[in-house]
Amino acid sequence: MRAGKVAGVQLIFNNWFLALVVLFAFAGLAGKALAVFAAVLWHEAAHAAAATVLGYRVREIELLPFGGVARIDRADTAGAASEIIMAAAGPLASLVLAAAVYLARAAYPAHALWLDFYYQVNITLAGFNLLPALPLDGGRILRALLALRWDWSEATATVAGFGKLLAVGLVAAAGVGLWRSSTVNLTFLVAAAWLFYAARAETATAGFRSMRILANKKAELTARGVMPTVHVTALASVRVSEVVRLFGPEQYYVVLVVDGDCRLRGALTETEVWEGWPERGFSSRIGDFL
Repeated sequence: MRAGKVAGVQLIFNNWFLALVVLFAFAGLAGKALAVFAAVLWHEAAHAAAATVLGYRVREIELLPFGGVARIDRADTAGAASEIIMAAAGPLASLVLAAAVYLARAAYPAHALWLDFYYQVNITLAGFNLLPALPLDGGRILRALLALRWDWSEATATVAGFGKLLAVGLVAAAGVGLWRSSTVNLTFLVAAAWLFYAARAETATAGFRSMRILANKKAELTARGVMPTVHVTALASVRVSEVVRLFGPEQYYVVLVVDGDCRLRGALTETEVWEGWPERGFSSRIGDFL
């Protein structure tokens, strides 16, 4: 259900979220349910605010039964620094709110029970999201750091693997709970299913990131007529895969190809490199692209 726009961002209540609130209301826990999702909304709003400051457009924030998601245009093509800032903003906001609630407990002892609950909610939200596994915020931070030295697809596959391991761990924890107390922890099972599916989706789309980045650059250059450019100098004998590793998402690249005596043999735009690799392959020499 679309709940209107806040600062131009569409707020959506997932149907399953609404159903869960109704169930909690019948169980006499509607207040706690709304408190949890207020914390989630604060967390996701922090992601959205960081993205907006960095120049990205936030389309919508959707509240789900076990969390939320801020949908940000071009977020999957952000540079490492931008990705880290956007990912870290959510957990940081949750920790700030937890600190404020902790301080409020001393000032409002009559509400200590509710404040203790809200404190634990925000600490748990921050801690869980900081786990180094995709698609969680901690996983996005780790992937951005690994991508400074690794190929993006390789970094994604590694951190998505941690996400799948976390999903298996949650299923195992639910199994132990069933064995010890004969109760099923549905939260763990639903979270495990979501983690596993989302980790697979991250891996499946990682290979197309380079093409999305190039398409965005072409669109920006066409619209603005000018774009910051970075020059890379490479020996003609260097493999193209080593050159492509240097391409970042936030500037346009021009490769200056030189011979063994460092004399210029020619120049290649980033577009020419990407359009040439399907025919020549990443194991070819950059000089072959001239």
